[in-house]
Amino acid sequence: MRILILESMSGGIHPEIDDRLLPEGFAMLRTMVNEFSEAGFDVITILTKRLEGLADWLDADVHMNRDGLSEALRCRPDAALVIAPEKGGELEQITAKLRRGGITILGPNGEIIQTCADKWLTHRALRGTVPQPKTWRTPRDTEQPILIKPADGVGCEGIKFAAGPYNAGKVIFQEFVEGEHASCCLLMKEGKGVVLSVNKQEIVIKRGQFEYAGSAIPFEHPLEKECAGIALRAAEGLGLHGYCGVDLVVGEASYFIELNPRVTTSFVALAQVLQANLGKVAVDVLVDGASMPKLQLTGCSLVRIPKIRDIIRVNTEKLDMLREISGVVAPPFAPDGNPQRGSPFAVAESGSTPKSVKRKLNITLNEVTALLEVDRDAITWP
Repeated sequence: MRILILESMSGGIHPEIDDRLLPEGFAMLRTMVNEFSEAGFDVITILTKRLEGLADWLDADVHMNRDGLSEALRCRPDAALVIAPEKGGELEQITAKLRRGGITILGPNGEIIQTCADKWLTHRALRGTVPQPKTWRTPRDTEQPILIKPADGVGCEGIKFAAGPYNAGKVIFQEFVEGEHASCCLLMKEGKGVVLSVNKQEIVIKRGQFEYAGSAIPFEHPLEKECAGIALRAAEGLGLHGYCGVDLVVGEASYFIELNPRVTTSFVALAQVLQANLGKVAVDVLVDGASMPKLQLTGCSLVRIPKIRDIIRVNTEKLDMLREISGVVAPPFAPDGNPQRGSPFAVAESGSTPKSVKRKLNITLNEVTALLEVDRDAITWP
């Protein structure tokens, strides 16, 4: 079976390469390519010409993007898993075009994607189904901290504490809930499914802005099962299909925040500890009609997004050699060999205990700094 794994920024479908977001996208692409390839599928993917040097990082038949999605259609895959932001209709448009080309999509239909892409529509659709922070379309005069969020923002993009005056635009206002950030990875089929993992999210707040720094599995918390129940009800309520992720905040109670109708960065950590292959499970359930499996996790895993603290100059060959370090799943974007200040990359490890995983990640950091010939202080480690 021929499977297309398409990540929109790596594949050149996204309008431009954002060096802040590319490593996460490439980490998801590489993880899913590995999973489907290890399951024995004929895996193909698309890379933009600017990322040609990353082809060797992927265990797949890599095609260079010449004319957008037409390249994907020429590959004639039997099915496709698409990783793309919902923002601006990108995920919806890509999946619609592939479907028109007769390709089975391992994901939801356009109407569901539209709902998930708009935080206000999602809030209204799930009102009464799952607990949510108070949410409004217009600002409220309240002493409580309020967040302002782009209605179609992805992840932590554009989320900040509200402080008037407000710029006109498509935004929502939401009560700030104090607590720990969590997420769930799920597999859904036509609105029914299973929670694969409950994850701890590492969210950093800098100068009032929210930033994703990684995930950890498992989320050891008294409300872990409550989180899983809320996530499953949300995904069922919206009729999700395929892999998806649900974000939550856990304080005195658990609150639904948003639903991503696609693979998320936490799946990079999930692949490290799931006692099954994500590619095989997806095809078995979504294509071949198998029943939902009862899957188990073993051990612990982490995915982290370190950043280059200052501009550094390194040989591009050394950046490519980062793939020989097992914990590095995506390098910083630096086609000229000069990673810019704040350029992120992605690392992931697993082990029997959280302590052993952190020890492995520390070794990975030492290997990265030794290879690039920079001090540890040159990298900000979340």
